[in-house]
Amino acid sequence: NQQPIFVVEQTRQEQDRQKMIAQRAALVRTVSRACAKRNMSDVPKAHKAKDVWAQIEATRPKDDHPHNVFHPPYNKFTAGAMVLTVLTLGYGSMYMGMRHQQYKQGYWKK
Repeated sequence: NQQPIFVVEQTRQEQDRQKMIAQRAALVRTVSRACAKRNMSDVPKAHKAKDVWAQIEATRPKDDHPHNVFHPPYNKFTAGAMVLTVLTLGYGSMYMGMRHQQYKQGYWKK
């Protein structure tokens, strides 16, 4: 007395469906509990760093020279060559990656 194959398959599918529903319900319960535990005070938190900022700045040493990342004078040829190199390498790497995928997936033929 064997059950037909399609009945066994439907039973498995129903078990999987019930398992997914149970997992989703557990996730919803967990998230709901986590959100309910959040501290919801009526008073906004005080940002105390703003109040002390003037005091912190007063203790810093005076610096007349700003420390920029790049210091002029700039060599226009070197700056242009660097920008062009970065753009070429960036475009080239993207194009070669796309080209490789097109050949690999058979859209382009050699």
